[in-house]
Amino acid sequence: TTLYAFLKHKNSSEIKIITIEDPIEYHLDGIEQTQVNEETGYDFASGLRSLMRQDPDVILVGEIRDKETAEISVQSALTGHLVFSTVHANSSSAAIPRLLDLGVKSASLAPALNIIIAQRLARKLCKECKKRLELSSDMKTKIEKYINSMPDKINKDKYLKEIEIFEPVGCEKCGGAGYKGRVGLFELLEITDNMKDLVTKGAGQIEIQKEVDKTNFINMEKDGVLKVVSGITDFNEVERVIGKIDWV
Repeated sequence: TTLYAFLKHKNSSEIKIITIEDPIEYHLDGIEQTQVNEETGYDFASGLRSLMRQDPDVILVGEIRDKETAEISVQSALTGHLVFSTVHANSSSAAIPRLLDLGVKSASLAPALNIIIAQRLARKLCKECKKRLELSSDMKTKIEKYINSMPDKINKDKYLKEIEIFEPVGCEKCGGAGYKGRVGLFELLEITDNMKDLVTKGAGQIEIQKEVDKTNFINMEKDGVLKVVSGITDFNEVERVIGKIDWV
């Protein structure tokens, strides 16, 4: 869904967008979408080679799962194409060593990368029955300290003005679950010049993460906490999808 949102944003009559997917999740007007068919030999790698001959401006590769697809995707990005794709990794910084493990050369990967987004889906609290929690002074202090530790680009006053935490209850509207709908927890890693130098040198995830921590980076955990204090979801749900929250 995130990738399709990017394609829809970029879509115009002036650029050519081609996708190779497995399967095609949504059909978008004005975009050429192709479906992987292993039986006929049309996989991500061979399909990507074929669509490159059609001179697209923007390419969507549904998933990078092997060396050949990874290499062609990177080369496409290096030759002036805007490439969107997915790769399985635990976090945005972990996507870099994952691509290197697939066999992409570090010298090629560094200049090809622009942005890496990691995401998880958390259930939203039902608006009809969610119940406000009475916070202990200790818990309130922990939340305030955590939010104050976030980068300055966060409007902290907005979240600290009146901290309200809710819990699920369950009603007819949500089928007794206490949750209705889902919301994304995101982190966006912009590839800086320092990051590119590390990737070129073949740095591991620990070194990359240390560099990430020096920037104004909002990880999924922080995004999740902000969505909790906004009344969208609860701490249990955030910890369910991203693991235990590391309170500062």
